[in-house]
Formats: sequence, C-alpha cells, structure tokens
Amino acid sequence: MRLLRALALFQAKPRGMTTRELADRLGVTQRTAQRDLLHLQSELHIPFVQVGARWEVASDFWLRPVIFNIHEAMAMLLSARLMLRFADKDNAFAAAAYEKVAAALPDPVKGPVMETAETLSARRHDPGFLQVLTALTGAWAERRKVVITYTMEDTFEREVLPLFIEPNPSGHSCYLIAWDPKRDAPRSYKVERISAVRVLDQRFDLPLGFSVGRHLAHAWGVWTSERPVDVELRFSPDVARRVKETTWHQSQQAEDLPDGSVRMRLLVAEPTELKHWVLGWGASCEVVSPQEFREEMAQEAAAMAGVYSPPGSAVQRAG
Repeated sequence: MRLLRALALFQAKPRGMTTRELADRLGVTQRTAQRDLLHLQSELHIPFVQVGARWEVASDFWLRPVIFNIHEAMAMLLSARLMLRFADKDNAFAAAAYEKVAAALPDPVKGPVMETAETLSARRHDPGFLQVLTALTGAWAERRKVVITYTMEDTFEREVLPLFIEPNPSGHSCYLIAWDPKRDAPRSYKVERISAVRVLDQRFDLPLGFSVGRHLAHAWGVWTSERPVDVELRFSPDVARRVKETTWHQSQQAEDLPDGSVRMRLLVAEPTELKHWVLGWGASCEVVSPQEFREEMAQEAAAMAGVYSPPGSAVQRAG
C-alpha cells in the first residue's frame, strides 16, 4: 500500500521528487524511500527517469484523465461489482483504479465504487501473483517478449510473446494468451501457475491475422480448438424461461419444444469446460450429444448419487 501511495505522489508531481522529499511525504527514512523506488522499478516495472537529484515517472506512463456521464458512471459501478465477484485475491492496482474512478463520479455512484475498492483491498494478499501480473501487463503493453517459469506436472521455462490477459470467472483466475514460437501457435497459461517473469528487451509484432476475439470465439472459458464441437442440451420446462433470457454463448441456438422444454445447441472448443455449468442445472439439463460428453456427465451423475446415497444402499454398492 505504501508503494501505491508513493506512485500516487509521483502522479501528482509530474516534475518528480527527491528521495528525501518522498521520505518526508511517506513518513519513512530516506533509505526506505530509496528501497521503495527500487521496488517500484524492479517489481512493478514503473519507468523512472532521474533528472539530477530528482526522480520522475516517464510522462507516457500515465493515461489522460476522463470524465464520465451518469450512464457511463453506472457502467463503471457495474464493472466494479463484477470485479469484486471475480477477484479472490487483493489486486492493489484494481483497488487504486476504482478509487481514481470514484473521484470522477457523481455522489450517488461514488460511495458504492469506493466501498468496492475497499473490499477488494481486503482480499487475500498474494504478492507473487501481483508481481507476475504487473510484469506481464507491462510486457504486453510494450510488446516485449518474456520468459515465464510455469508449473504443471513439472516446472519449466518458456519464451513467449504476450498477446492478451483474459479473466476466467468460473475459476476466479486469469490466463495469459501468448504466442509460443516453439509451437508456432497461441497457447493459454494460467497466471496463478506462473512463478516468475523475465521481461526481455526484444520487441515483437502481433502474429499476422491474430485476433483475440477470433481466437476465443468458440471458447466457453479459455480453451480453444481448431475443431469446435457441436453440443446439444435439453432443458426441462421448469428452467426454460431462465435459460432463454440469457445469452450464454455467442454460438447458442435455442428452440422451444412442444412439451415446454428447450433444446439448445452450442458450438464450443471443448465440451469439458461446460461440465460444471451443466451440473449446476442438476436434473433440469440433459446432455443429448456428443455421446462422449453425455457418457462423461452420466458417470459424474452416478458418482454423485453414490456420494449422497445412504451407506449400504444399492446405488452406493454399484459405485
């Protein structure tokens, strides 16, 4: 929080400060202020320029101020509330951004946005995640290559070109969409599994024809495929209205059936990503096709029945 306060002080003083002035404003020693400057540069990748004894942030780092009308202000409030539901970790930058936004909003909207920023700040603190996200954001904005340290079954290093950072609400996580020169194709890396990022001096151009929208067009979450799968679901009459009032995926086609149920067709990259959403509808949703996905859901339903059946019952014995 002190680092963010220091950054806010530099934003308020375009001509910069000496470390002595920074120390006085933060109420710390000059040595601590010097260390804070180093942390801002090395960990948060803030581009400082030294002019004599004064330090200032490169002018092109700051974005220009904006003014919102009431309808835009409500849109910002809704985005803040969505961010609050999505974030399971403290994101100091998100909290600071909403605090700045709140300052430009009308009074009726300002309070809820500030409250959202305060609640975000109280989330679980994960400095490693914030450090990685900060490095990736800077590299993406400047189109610099990075070397990431990534852990799945094993831990490995990979040089990639950061193309985008995509949130995945279902897993409360973020994914780095990056071009992998080794595979000559885009790949998704879960940010929470990246333990280190080394930003390289080399810059890159976007791969010819690449578009984030097209890349994720058939994704239910972040999984992609060159061969999307046609999925057919059948929803019972008791949830038909709820199903039809929401666009769950851009490919969906819903059809009313004579008995009041709804048939929905989706074209998705990987049906497995649908699994938890389908389970959330319980017995009101039936997977019709593809057969492999139907069998997978049947096995899951049988396993759940075994968990909830009384000890010694026929269902549990079958499991």
